[in-house]
This record gives sequence, structure tokens and C-alpha cells, in this order.
Amino acid sequence: MRIGFLIGGLALAVLVIGALQWWRSEPEPIVEAIEIAEPQQAPDTPPTPAAPAGSESEPLAPAQPEPAVPEVVLPPLDASDEFVRFQLAPLAVPEQWLDREDLVRRFAVVVDNGARGEVPSRQLNFLTPAKPFAVVERGGVLYLDPANYQRFDAVTDMLTGFDPATVASLAQNLSPLIEQALGELGNNLSTREQLLSAIDQILAVPVRRDDIALLQPNVLYEYAEPRVEALSPLQKQLLRMGPDNTVKIQGYLTRLRPLL
Repeated sequence: MRIGFLIGGLALAVLVIGALQWWRSEPEPIVEAIEIAEPQQAPDTPPTPAAPAGSESEPLAPAQPEPAVPEVVLPPLDASDEFVRFQLAPLAVPEQWLDREDLVRRFAVVVDNGARGEVPSRQLNFLTPAKPFAVVERGGVLYLDPANYQRFDAVTDMLTGFDPATVASLAQNLSPLIEQALGELGNNLSTREQLLSAIDQILAVPVRRDDIALLQPNVLYEYAEPRVEALSPLQKQLLRMGPDNTVKIQGYLTRLRPLL
């Protein structure tokens, strides 16, 4: 039921990345225009012959210096919470997303779990749907209640509303902090590698518009179809969001993936 946790966590991490563009940066150097005097022709030097008519030869324009790229200065990982909250303030991020500590480390756990096909529910429990998970029974068979899908409509629409190109361009900036936090978990893979791994798992989830049968061998429900039950926890949670939300999320990630 918490596939929105991963997407929400990644999107929140990406929003934090975006904030870095307004963080302290080195000022751009001022390039002063330098006037270059034309060389004087010696009196005894014969004049330079004019180019023949129809010639396409033109004087080369002086090379222009490339604009300097401001250097993003990241805060220390242990002191990054206030930076995150301050920079996200103008972005209309829900307050409950930020009302906690060690935000970057939480993002790192989301990335780490998602790459392994797990659902980081503890780190993102604030996204738990208000309504409980529901099933229906027909002919002695339990089915996933389609009414469950609506619980994820609003968060899906919000998260897939972020511009993929902006998300991708910002993802690069936060990587050093996330990778430092990942290193504390004993995970030395790059942020990009793990985001791609999580995305690929989500893209591989089948879109099911038919009834999905369930079993309840104990307290928890399981999928009745072995091939569905064999999916990773991350993939199985996506099924519980419903076909329409699955299509929206997969479409969004399909646009995002090649930009990372």
C-alpha cells in the first residue's frame, strides 16, 4: 500500500536537490572587455590585396569566454535539515514531509530500499493513506477492492506533476549528500545507479485492470497468483495503487529515466 512512499521520497529528495540551486554559490567572475588596437601597417609595406569578388572569406570573430558555472556549496550532512526546510519553503512542499529530522539520511534509506525492491515504510510513514486497505469477497474468493486505488490518486497527481527535465537536472546536485548518507549504510553505489534500479522495477510492473485475487494464510494478505506474489514488495505495492495510477507513474518515470 505504500508505493507512494518511494515515489514521494524520491520526489522529495529531488525537490531538495532543486533547492541547492539557490544555496550559497561562488560569484561569477566579471569579465572585463579589453580593447585591442588594430595593428599599424608599416609605410613601406604594400597594401594587402583585396579578396577576389565572390570570395566567402570573412574575418573570424574573437572567441568569447564561456560563462562560469557557479559552484554549489552544500551544507554538512549533519547540519542539512534547516537547509532543506528553508530551501523547500517556497516550493509548496507539504509541511508534514519536512517535520522530522535527518531528512537527507531518510532520503538515502528510501533510495537504498527502493533499489533493493523494498518499501521504506518507517521513513515515510507520514504518507500512509488515511483509509485502511480493503478487500471484497465474491463466491468465497477474496479480491483486491478497487476502492483502494482512490487513496493514491491525489499523491500520484501531485508527484507526477513535477517537470521531468527539471527533476533530472536537479538530481545531480544532491548526489554528494545522499551518497555520503548511503555510505553510512554500507552502500557505496551511486545515487543514479540506485534510482535507475528502482525505476526499472516499477516500469516492469504489469498494468492489471482485471480482478486480482488474494489469499489470507495468516494476518497479512498475499496475492493468489504465484507470479504476482513473486514480485518484489515494491512492485506489489504498486499494484495496490491501481491501473490508472500505475500508468501515470510509469509514464512519468519513462520520461524521467533517460534524463537522469
